[in-house]
Amino acid sequence: MSNDSNLANDLRLMNKNLFDGNLQFGAKVFHEKTNRIGLGRPASGGLVPEHAKIVVDTGVERFQRIGEFWEYVDQCPVCSCTKTQFLFTRLGLDIWRCDQCRHGFQNPRINFDKASELYSDDKTAADIYTEPIQKEIDKVKYSYGLSLIDEFNPPSNNKILDFGCGAGVFLEVAKSNGWKQCIGIDANDRYREQYDSELEIQYIYSSFERIDRTILGHDYDCITLWNVLEHLYDPVEIVRELKGMLKNDGLIFIMVPNIDSMASRIIRERSATFNWKHLSHFCAQSLTQLMSTIGLKCIHLETAITEIDNIKSYLSGEFPYGGYGDPNNLFEFITPKYLHENMLGSRLIGVFKNA
Repeated sequence: MSNDSNLANDLRLMNKNLFDGNLQFGAKVFHEKTNRIGLGRPASGGLVPEHAKIVVDTGVERFQRIGEFWEYVDQCPVCSCTKTQFLFTRLGLDIWRCDQCRHGFQNPRINFDKASELYSDDKTAADIYTEPIQKEIDKVKYSYGLSLIDEFNPPSNNKILDFGCGAGVFLEVAKSNGWKQCIGIDANDRYREQYDSELEIQYIYSSFERIDRTILGHDYDCITLWNVLEHLYDPVEIVRELKGMLKNDGLIFIMVPNIDSMASRIIRERSATFNWKHLSHFCAQSLTQLMSTIGLKCIHLETAITEIDNIKSYLSGEFPYGGYGDPNNLFEFITPKYLHENMLGSRLIGVFKNA
């Protein structure tokens, strides 16, 4: 590898580390300040309020699913293969993996109507993503994503759609970076008050499955899905529809949890990644296969977010999200560089072209 390539990779690693909460603040501080830890919070090892509406903790035979809210999945959501392997159960959720494309998925899964009800008033997520410290670190993350998008040359910076826009921070950053039309769609009504009309950002409150597609329009230069694809009931069909909304040579930018991350491999059923909202658990193979099936060319793939304190805490025999870390330096070899060079980061980032 040339010196220029090494320098570029080192710079990219440095920039990724800037939006890694474990690295910037330490796990304990980051989890506390972003409402991830504490009673009823996602990193505390128990049920969050939304999850408790579909699973009952009996205290005896624990975490029993409430039958009326669940449906079975008879094939892989990505490649339709029916040969699957059971991985584990977490808090009443069974996680399976496809033998063919290695995609992970929830089976059974919450039915769409119940999930839509929970999403529309998801206080747990809103409490995290509207916290000032989370919004600041998200601005750095989104700036990184926009720099990648620019690097791979969208047709123009005229029109961008953020699918699952949450608190709207990405759209604010896109607007400040010169994107002219910034449009977002999200199913959680708690985010509505986050939008300032003076920023000229169009916010649409809806699930994508139920929206009138004509409202969204066409001719997008870029469509982004930041930690959204894993929530969708039919990812193949929805990404196919998004592709139809792109210009020729338009880009789709995706960030998803990485089932092959070191954190997921080691922490497994104690990992907060495996939660009620994540119907799909992508790996590099299943993500690129899904996009290729639809006719989108993968032009970039990497990982981000180390979860390094969580990993080292667990390997030290402690609760993964308590910030214990590695006080005896037994796991010094686990570095951000090691994780990302081996595609072991907690999130996959992919850029795909409508070529």
